[in-house]
Amino acid sequence: MIKELENIVMSFNWEEFHFLRPRALYLSIPLLVIVVLLLIGNKTDKRWTKMIAPHLRPFMFSKGNPWSIALPLLSFALATVLGIIAIAGPTWSQKKVPGRRVHAVTLITLDLSVSMLAKDIQPSRLERAKLKIEDFLKANPGSRIGLLAYAGTPHLVLPFTSDYKIIRHHAASLHNRAMPVPGTNYDLLVEKIDTVMKRIDAPSTVLLLTDVLDQSMATTLANWVSRVPHHLEIVLFSSPQGTTVPGHSSVQSAQDNSVIQNLTQNEKITVTPLTLDPSDVQSVADRIRKSLIFQTEDEKKEDVWDDRGWILIIPILALTLIWFRKGWVIQWCWLLLPVCLGSCGLDSKHPDWWYSKDYQGQLLSNATQYDSAAERFESDKYKAVAYFKAGNFEAAADLFALDTTATGNYNRGLALVKLGRYDEAMHAFDTAGMIDPSLKSKVDESRSKAQVLQHKSDSVLQYDPASASQKTKDLNEKKRKNDPLKERKPGSEDEKLSSDTQVKKLPKFGNRVTDETMSNIHSAKEQKEPPKDFKLEKQGGETNVIIRRSENDPGEFLHRRFELQKKRDYPQVKPSADPW
Repeated sequence: MIKELENIVMSFNWEEFHFLRPRALYLSIPLLVIVVLLLIGNKTDKRWTKMIAPHLRPFMFSKGNPWSIALPLLSFALATVLGIIAIAGPTWSQKKVPGRRVHAVTLITLDLSVSMLAKDIQPSRLERAKLKIEDFLKANPGSRIGLLAYAGTPHLVLPFTSDYKIIRHHAASLHNRAMPVPGTNYDLLVEKIDTVMKRIDAPSTVLLLTDVLDQSMATTLANWVSRVPHHLEIVLFSSPQGTTVPGHSSVQSAQDNSVIQNLTQNEKITVTPLTLDPSDVQSVADRIRKSLIFQTEDEKKEDVWDDRGWILIIPILALTLIWFRKGWVIQWCWLLLPVCLGSCGLDSKHPDWWYSKDYQGQLLSNATQYDSAAERFESDKYKAVAYFKAGNFEAAADLFALDTTATGNYNRGLALVKLGRYDEAMHAFDTAGMIDPSLKSKVDESRSKAQVLQHKSDSVLQYDPASASQKTKDLNEKKRKNDPLKERKPGSEDEKLSSDTQVKKLPKFGNRVTDETMSNIHSAKEQKEPPKDFKLEKQGGETNVIIRRSENDPGEFLHRRFELQKKRDYPQVKPSADPW
């Protein structure tokens, strides 16, 4: 304690000295009024002494000590002044936020250019790279992993996730055909990596899986590594002698060893030789595990100052102890104290004077005023819980997503279940169970409940035809009567029909073969891309929407997504002169 006080005194800076709550200094005005009243009240009135005979006065009165009045009054005024200064919040230094433990991530970047289709590495360079990704995931690097594919343009396949199963599933479906622009553009790749990694605090790893690096590519990567805190791991998928690029027989794809030697001189770049067994990617996973946890340094918050008012508590307590001396009386002025403290509540004009934001939020939460509590909380964790109890599950899910711990993922899963986003909820539950195995029983229970709700939501049987209007029923009945395609009993003329019979009169309506999806709820036609005037609007009846599940192979989906991203993010990018 004494050492801490010495450090505080030594760090005193008059240039930055100020009060956090300067309006509290106005309390010195009523203090001055109280002191004046005490001085007037304690002044001895000698007029009544004239009623006593002069010769008896020496025996009736004793000469008082003036300090018996001055000292109590002085200690009272001094203690109150110090209290007012403490309430005003004197400060002269910014508060330091202690360093925190952050987890590193890994970004896998896979080359999908044409040269990766060469077969000097069996079954092909690309297929071997995808097998190495699977081996890398089996080695369990322990970090969250993202997946990025690149050729003429880079595209993020998956953001950082702890679900290795979904990474393995998407990586297996990647192919050169999915890329909208052929060639290799490392300048755009580096820009995309910066975008993906900009919110990552811990020094992390970028795992680059490619076949050949020329001098310009190596220079681009070296320049990028020099300005970021991250580490670059490279695994090359090409044989020493190289081979021709498929479709370009005149182009030889082989690695220049001098380029690799120059890259390995950089301490932040590691080039791992390709092996037949998984030992190459296992060594990469081992290095990532060793540097998984990083301790950040202390930092100063520009808008947060360290309140030093608590230092004055010690002299205030020392002065109040003197008031218990025999003959010292603190008079009626202290009756104002209960009146002042009577406004120390949430309903007062300045509740921040008495309670922190989180404490105010907890008081409101205890009173079941969850909406008000959520607005009052400063902590995202408490705010998310309040929103969840208030029924605002959308806001709760967004705030729970900021908490990457097992508890945060589990709570986010509960909020997503309430929103009907069951697939995302399942992923959140799985992530929570992977981070903290002790939550497995809770995760399994919540997962089972979510699956039951999902089954009910996805079931077409839950739709009640009786809820349709009578007008719609009559219209459908009329159509069924006049529909030339309706089923009917075979007639005698049917025996004369054969496969060569020509139909002279086609039905005027009927839609047996179409790409239009019809239901009693929505009618929609699938498009290759969203229209230019597309706007996302929230409509009612979300519980009645039936969504068809996507295909197991996401390759075609990724191809369409990459095409849209190319039009949006890289409209000016053209195929390079070297499309391999």
